[in-house]
Amino acid sequence: MKKIKIAVIIVSYNGRDYLPDCLYSLKQQTVKPFQIILVDNNSNDDSVLYVKENYPEVIVIENKKNIGFARGNNIGISEALRKNSDYIYLLNQDTICDKDCLKELAKAAQSISKKFFAFQSLLLCWPEKDMVQNSGCKMQFLGFGYSGDYKKPVSQLSYTDEFPSITYASGAAMFINVKALAEVGLLDHDLFMYHEDSDICIRARFLGYDILLAPKSIVYHKYTEGVFPHRFYWSERNRLITFFKFYKLPTLILLFPLVLFMEFGIFGYCLFSGWFFLKIKSYFSFLLQIPKTLVKRRRIQSSRKISDKEFSQYLENKFSFAGFTHPLLKYIVNPIFGIAWKVLRKSIQW
Repeated sequence: MKKIKIAVIIVSYNGRDYLPDCLYSLKQQTVKPFQIILVDNNSNDDSVLYVKENYPEVIVIENKKNIGFARGNNIGISEALRKNSDYIYLLNQDTICDKDCLKELAKAAQSISKKFFAFQSLLLCWPEKDMVQNSGCKMQFLGFGYSGDYKKPVSQLSYTDEFPSITYASGAAMFINVKALAEVGLLDHDLFMYHEDSDICIRARFLGYDILLAPKSIVYHKYTEGVFPHRFYWSERNRLITFFKFYKLPTLILLFPLVLFMEFGIFGYCLFSGWFFLKIKSYFSFLLQIPKTLVKRRRIQSSRKISDKEFSQYLENKFSFAGFTHPLLKYIVNPIFGIAWKVLRKSIQW
């Protein structure tokens, strides 16, 4: 196997409880990373001090404030590019890598004949290591992203391809081809956190690149279930931004009644859940982003190489959230929207 330069980038925020396991697992890799870059978003624990004292080989970049997951990764990526890295591995602070994780990613990158932008490692749960946390992210047609095969036993996974194509790769363990990154561009830092991984992968797919899963590259993820206030706010805001950024105008018009119906439903849920003002805040923040979103939309639409008809094959007719179940979602929302998508998808011929 040809020796390649892999830069591992970890964005850290109050990660003292996570970083010991994460960094130790990187130290045990059978294929050593070319460099490890930790970008700290102004943590108020002693995580930076811990890294400097115990892992002096790690490049630590300290930000003066929390600039978000996307911008933090972009700073790390820029540093890696200055050192001429061949591949960049975005890794969450709350992960533990199997010792052959990087080896399997390197093998995948060198053996694949497809034009690819990124691989995702197979994310398994921790401590339930025999359960899947994410086998490749999925996206419902209105922009809701979620983990593929969540809590499915690993023994039940089977693939017809060695490296199956996935809708998009999770930013928790995304292995990026630097040559493709030069054309696709960096993460959209205006998203701050959440949906930045789907955004960059869809941009790559629109330019003709594939997104793939490397099933033998294993990462254990200390994932926290549930929908929390900050996660809800950023996810709702960024879902709307990415939705209006990627679809062609005829598709947006076709789906607009379903968007309104969904928004009324979410708004109603927020009235009873205590998240009313968070939802209102997400709308205002979305509206403030419209000028920037329109500029990005024009650039994306003018350079895209696949149609909405082709793009639609990667989208799901239902959605689910890890740790969140509701009878309305299971028995009303998903069945109604599933039928609607099956009908409308046939109309998308552009």
